[in-house]
Amino acid sequence: MYLTLVDLLLATSIIQSLGLAAFLLLPETFRLISNRLLAVSVLAFAASLSEVFLYSTGLALQHPNLAYLGSLVGLLQASLLYLYAQSLMYRDFRLLPRHVVHTLLFGVVLAIFLVEYYLKPSEVKLQILLSRDHPSVLTSPLLAAAIHLVFLGYLWATIRALSRFGTTVRRLFSNLENKQLAWLRTLLIGYAFVWTISLLYCLSAHVFKSSASALWVSTIGAITGFLFINYLIINALRQPVIFSVLSAEQARLAQGEDDLSPPDKEVDGALLRRLATHMIETRPYLDANLTVEQLARQLGAPTRALSRAINHGLEKNFFEFVSDYRIAEACRQLKTAKAGTTILQVMYDSGFNSKSVFNTAFKKAIGMTPSDYRVRS
Repeated sequence: MYLTLVDLLLATSIIQSLGLAAFLLLPETFRLISNRLLAVSVLAFAASLSEVFLYSTGLALQHPNLAYLGSLVGLLQASLLYLYAQSLMYRDFRLLPRHVVHTLLFGVVLAIFLVEYYLKPSEVKLQILLSRDHPSVLTSPLLAAAIHLVFLGYLWATIRALSRFGTTVRRLFSNLENKQLAWLRTLLIGYAFVWTISLLYCLSAHVFKSSASALWVSTIGAITGFLFINYLIINALRQPVIFSVLSAEQARLAQGEDDLSPPDKEVDGALLRRLATHMIETRPYLDANLTVEQLARQLGAPTRALSRAINHGLEKNFFEFVSDYRIAEACRQLKTAKAGTTILQVMYDSGFNSKSVFNTAFKKAIGMTPSDYRVRS
């Protein structure tokens, strides 16, 4: 069998996916539910690539009973990524019997394929494979559209949840290191774009049938698969083993802020004045891991009241509020620091512990980098 460059790229991505899944299932990594969910998701992704590989190489025609199996298993990928994101975001996340609902798409499509394909005689299976104009889906455009729309729905729901998570983290923490999932959100946005293109193609393929379209699908599948799995490997393996995600109480606190109607957003002016005095006199912002809960305990105030005062009274989230004090401290130190003091030392002494976060926050607030500010001062 002659393998094209597209076939080799598909095979490489499949092997990489299997390798990542094997690593995530090692005893030292298996204990984390997030790793288990990611491993199964990666296996589902490998299965979907295998479907394209069988189609591209012609092996599906030689082994018709293997056709569509990869696509069926691949249908679990979107829901698994949704659950994976939940397990990263929320410390109390557990797999429960109710989560079986996320296999509904797989179950429904499996039933359709059993009736329309797997229970058919071998010669009928071959006729179906020869008549299809693209891999993964039977000749029904409605089925193709339904599968794509459900898949895209899961991706959209996960992206939206990650966006809300990012907002919540900034409301509760002054240290964002190891608490952001921007990489996963970026990955899913790109994946959703590819699936949108795939939906448009599947619909048009039922009108414009050509051999060129088959090669186009295999090529795009190979490139997308290679980019997806390598981006995932780079970022998922950099994900901290112990990830400081939200507890149930922290999630409820953030949800309470979102549920406030305009009349309920009145803030305690006295609390804001006490807060300003405390920040100047005690300088709690120098603690790199300061949280809104810790600051509330220092003030002897309810966490929800303090969070509301900062978010609605000062129109800032907690990260921005603390960051402003840290930037002011950094500016003071950059002006008065002794010769030889590094910007990195100033960063740590001001309460920051991430160079990228410090540089971004500083430039946004001051309009120049810390290095430029020290030169001009």
